[in-house]
Amino acid sequence: MLSCACDDEVAGGFWTVDNILQCQKVLKVMVREGLLIKKTRELGREVGLMKRQEEASHYVHMLTREIRQSLDRHTILYTTLVQLSNVLFLDNCAIWMPDELNSMMNLTHELKRRDGLVSIPVDDPELVDILQDKRVRVLGPDSRLGWVAGNGPAVAIRMPMLRVSNFKTGTPEMMETCYAILVLVLPANGNRDWSSQELEIVEVVADQVAVALSHAAVLEESLLMREKLLERNMALEKARQMALMANEARRSFQKVMAMEMITPSRSVAAILSVLQNENFRSENQKRIVDTMAKGSLLLSALIEDATGISGLRGSRFELKLRTFSLRSMLKEAVVVSKLLCASQAVDLDFHISKEVPDQVVGDETRILQAVMYMLGKVLGSGVGGTVSLSVSREYHSGDRLDPNYPAWRPARSEEYVLLRFKVVKTDSMEDDDSSLPVDELCSGEAGSQKTKFNICEKLAQLMHGSMSSGLASEGVDRCMNLTIRLRLQQSGGGFIQPRYMEPDTSRCLLKGMNILLADVHGFNQSITRKLLVNLGCHIAVVNSWHQCLETIHMGGNNHHLLLIDLGILEEDGIEMFARIRKLRLETSLLIVALTSRPDRNTRDVCLGNGIHGVICKPVILPELEDELQRVFRSAGTVPSFLQ
Repeated sequence: MLSCACDDEVAGGFWTVDNILQCQKVLKVMVREGLLIKKTRELGREVGLMKRQEEASHYVHMLTREIRQSLDRHTILYTTLVQLSNVLFLDNCAIWMPDELNSMMNLTHELKRRDGLVSIPVDDPELVDILQDKRVRVLGPDSRLGWVAGNGPAVAIRMPMLRVSNFKTGTPEMMETCYAILVLVLPANGNRDWSSQELEIVEVVADQVAVALSHAAVLEESLLMREKLLERNMALEKARQMALMANEARRSFQKVMAMEMITPSRSVAAILSVLQNENFRSENQKRIVDTMAKGSLLLSALIEDATGISGLRGSRFELKLRTFSLRSMLKEAVVVSKLLCASQAVDLDFHISKEVPDQVVGDETRILQAVMYMLGKVLGSGVGGTVSLSVSREYHSGDRLDPNYPAWRPARSEEYVLLRFKVVKTDSMEDDDSSLPVDELCSGEAGSQKTKFNICEKLAQLMHGSMSSGLASEGVDRCMNLTIRLRLQQSGGGFIQPRYMEPDTSRCLLKGMNILLADVHGFNQSITRKLLVNLGCHIAVVNSWHQCLETIHMGGNNHHLLLIDLGILEEDGIEMFARIRKLRLETSLLIVALTSRPDRNTRDVCLGNGIHGVICKPVILPELEDELQRVFRSAGTVPSFLQ
C-alpha cells in the first residue's frame, strides 16, 4: 500500500490510489461539463439566430404580401409605412420623393400626417451619401431627415423608382436613375437600437417596394395610355359623326342643287319631246328640236354624274340600248362642240371614216356624254389652238375588250363594230387663269380631274371599251381616246326582240292604249296629256285617288295603263299601297308611278308595293318607252292590245 505525506490529515495523512483515481474521474466530468455548457451556449446562439432569421423571413413575406395586394402607387407606399411600423414598432416612417425637375426631395408620405410641404435640396451632402449607397444608412443626431421624421434613432435607404421606359426596347443605356428615400425612426424614450436583423428587413422590404412601384408604374402607364386611347377614340368618333353630318349636308345640298338644275332641263326636255311628235314644215326644224331634246337629256345626265345624284336606276351607270343613227348623233355632237370651242377661240376639225356604220344599237346619250367629257377635258389644257375629233373603225379579230364577256358565247365579227373616238388638241397657249374656269365648266372638276376621268372610264366599260388619256408631247397638248363596242342593227332575229322592243315603234307601243292619268300638278298633267294624245292614246285625267277608283270601276277593264302621281299615293301611306296591291290582283291594269324624287329608295318602295314601274316627272317620251319596255319584259308576254 502506497502512502504519502500531506498537510491534511486524511486517512492518517496518506492518499490512496483509489482517492487519486476518483479525483481524476471528477476532473474529467468537470471538463466535459464545461465543454457541454459551451456547446449549449453556441447552439443557443445558433437557434436564436435561426429563429430571428425565420422571424425576419416571416416579416418580409408578410410585408411583401401586403405590399403586393395593391397596384396603386400611393396605396403601396402607405401600406409600406403602416406594415413596417407594426412589425418594427416604429415611432414614425416617411418617404421622400424627387420633384419633376429632380432638384428637390419632398416629403410626400408620412405615418404621422402633417400640414405643409417639407423639402430638402437633392445636392445636400447627406442626401448625396444616401443616394450613392444601396445599403441602409444609420442617420446621425444632426440629420435633417431624422429630425423631420422624429427624435429617435433613424435609418434611411434609397428606393429605385423604375420608369416604364426602362422596360421598352431601344432605350439608351445611359439613363438618369431616379430614387426615393425611405426613412424609419424608432421611439426616442426607449433603449432600443437598430439591429442587423432589422436592417436586413429594411433592405429587403425596400427592394420589394421598388419592384411593386415598378409594377404600379407599368399599370399606371397602361391605364393612362388606355385613357388617352379612349379620348382619341371619342375624338375620332366625334370627328366621324361630324364628317357624316357634313357628308350628309353636302349630299343634301348637292341633291337640292341638282334638282334645281335638273328640273328646268327636264321640263324643257318634256316640252321638246311633245314637239318631236309634231309635223314640221322643214327637216331643219325637226333636226333643231331633236338636238335640243337630246341636249336637255344630256345636260340632266351630266348634272347627275357631276353631283353624284343617283337616279331611279340606282347609283350605278346603266345603258339604255336602242337603235339610233350614229352619223346623225355625231353631227349633233359636232354642233355642240363648235359652240364650246368657239367660247375658247379654238378651231374644230371633224373627221369620220367611211367604214363607220350608221345604224347601230347602243346608248346614244351615254356616247354623246363621253364625247362631251373628252372635249371638255382637252379644252381645259390651254387657250387657242385646234381640236380634232375623229371617229374610225378598229379591227381586232382575236381580242375582246370586254373581260366579262362569256368565253362560251361566240362573238361573230359581223354582229359588232369596234369604234374609236379620238380628241386631240394642238398648238394651244398655256394660260392658267383662263384654263381653270373652262376646266371647271366643261369637265365639272376643280382639283378632282381624276374623279371625272373615272366617270369616263365607267362609261367606256359599260360599252365594252376602254378610255385612255395621253400626256402633252411636242405639238400636242392633250390627247384622249375612247374605244367602244356597239352592236350592228340586224334585220332579222338575233338581238332585236319583238316589235314592241324597237325604239322606233313608240306609236305602235302606245297607239290605241287606254291610259288613266292621276296627277294634281298642272304642268306635268298638261305635258303628259299632250304627249300621249299626240301618240294616239285614249287618255282620261283625274285629280284624286277616289276619282281614280271610280273611273276604273266604271270603265271595267277598258284601261290598260294607270299613270299615278306618287304624291296621291303618299297621302294615306301604307293603306294606299295595300289598295294598290288589291287593285293589281283584281285587274290586269299596268300601274306606273310618277315621282319628282329620282332616287333608288323610292323605286324600291314602289316596286315592293305592287307598282309595276316608276318614272320621273315631267314625263319624257324616251323614258316612258324604256320603262314600259322593262315592264313588258318582266311580264314575259306582249300586252293584248299590242297583239
